[in-house]
Amino acid sequence: MFFGKKIEKIIKNKNGQEAIIEIDNLLSPIFYKNPEKLSLPEKNFVYIEELEREVNNGGFDQYFFNSSGNYAMETINALRIIESKIFLDLLEKSINAFADGIVPKDRNERQRILLEIRKINEEFWYSLDEEFYKYEEDIHKLLIDYIKNNIKDFR
Repeated sequence: MFFGKKIEKIIKNKNGQEAIIEIDNLLSPIFYKNPEKLSLPEKNFVYIEELEREVNNGGFDQYFFNSSGNYAMETINALRIIESKIFLDLLEKSINAFADGIVPKDRNERQRILLEIRKINEEFWYSLDEEFYKYEEDIHKLLIDYIKNNIKDFR
């Protein structure tokens, strides 16, 4: 699967968010079925898009509750790599709601913990959700720049 040329064309012909959605539509299905088929830069893209999609649909609580929460630490690294400041800060703050700032990889364990800490963190996560929705950082531009700088790894 080589998407490099297709992704280059998308970036050339679409604006930020439209381009990101199209690229996500190419990569996410592969990630869900065979993540090992994606390069690290492709996975980094998907991790960040998972965060954006889940928080926009149901907040940080939903992000952690769903399988996207399996990759919280990978998403932190991906946000660092693309040089995010605001989204990285928001995710790090949300992770601190977990004991010792550790998000369990195991979804069942994570969901059990979420049920325990949900009420305590409800207002806190809501405030982070509200900050996230402001999009005070152009995450789409950061992702497009990352793709352009790593296009050889978008196979």
